[in-house]
Amino acid sequence: MTTTIDERLAEVDRRIDDLEASVRLRRGDRRQRVRRHVDALRQERANAQAAARRTPDPVGERLSRLRSRLHVAERSLDADLAEDRSHFTAAVEAELHGWDAFAERLQATAAAKTGNARDRAETGIRELRGRRLAVTERLDDLRGAPTETWMEHQERVTAARDELERMADDLSASLF
Repeated sequence: MTTTIDERLAEVDRRIDDLEASVRLRRGDRRQRVRRHVDALRQERANAQAAARRTPDPVGERLSRLRSRLHVAERSLDADLAEDRSHFTAAVEAELHGWDAFAERLQATAAAKTGNARDRAETGIRELRGRRLAVTERLDDLRGAPTETWMEHQERVTAARDELERMADDLSASLF
C-alpha cells in the first residue's frame, strides 16, 4: 500500500498537534522550548506542502527533513520532561541522533545547490555540527558531575541544546 503525500503530511500534522497540545501543559522555559519546536515544524511543513504543489520531485527530501525535525522535537520534549540524570542523558542522546539525521538532510539539499549558495549552506552545516559537538561535550560533563550538581549541568546542556536548535532553525529557514 502506497502512502500519498497528503497522508504523510496529515500524519506529521497529527504529531505536531500532539506537541502543540503539550505546550498547554508546560510552564516557563519548557513551554518556550516546545513552542519554538512547533513554530519551526509548522514552517517546515508549509515548505514541504509548497514543494508538493510545485513539483513532486523535491517533496520526498523536504518531507524527510520535516520528519527528522519532528523526531528532534519529540525527543527534546522527552529530555525536558526527564526527572533524573539517566533519563535526561538518554533523551538528549536520542535528540542528538535526530539532529544528526536533520543535518544529513540539510547536507543532501545543500549538495544540489551551486556556487555561493552551496558554500553558504556547507558553512552553516559545519557550524551546526560544531554546535552539536558542544552539546555532546556538555552532556559528557553532566555524566561525570557529582550527583548533587547534576541539575546545574543539566541547565548547561539545555542552554547548549537551545543554541543548537536556534542555529538549525535559522539555517533551515535562510537556506532552504
